[in-house]
Amino acid sequence: MTESSAAAKTQPVILVVEDEPEERFLAATLLEETGFRVIEAETAEKALAILRERGDEVNVVFSDVRTPGQIGGFELARIIGVTWPRVHVLLTSGDAGDQPSDLRMSATFIPKPWRALDILTLVEQAAGYHSGGDAH
Repeated sequence: MTESSAAAKTQPVILVVEDEPEERFLAATLLEETGFRVIEAETAEKALAILRERGDEVNVVFSDVRTPGQIGGFELARIIGVTWPRVHVLLTSGDAGDQPSDLRMSATFIPKPWRALDILTLVEQAAGYHSGGDAH
């Protein structure tokens, strides 16, 4: 009856979508050190491919609004909202014009530069990690 093996099975999985390697590494490291399992993707297209394969495992997608390729963060959030409605989406951007007023119900927006504590709090809330009592 080890608590660590039980915790590993219930560890939330966070998909980090960021094309800037340093920012992706920072977010992934922060989340992993806090006890989350992290999957990384450089583009929204790669994130969708991961979700198609492992969507039942992913709890939260933390994505930059501006990613290379044909699909950006806003469209990624819309697709996830329709296809994987139980997956929570956190969008981030350093461009003040990127505030997604029409996505309030399907995504949470976090302006850059974000603080580590803000990200951890929002990811924990989105993953339901702060409440350990709903295993049934």
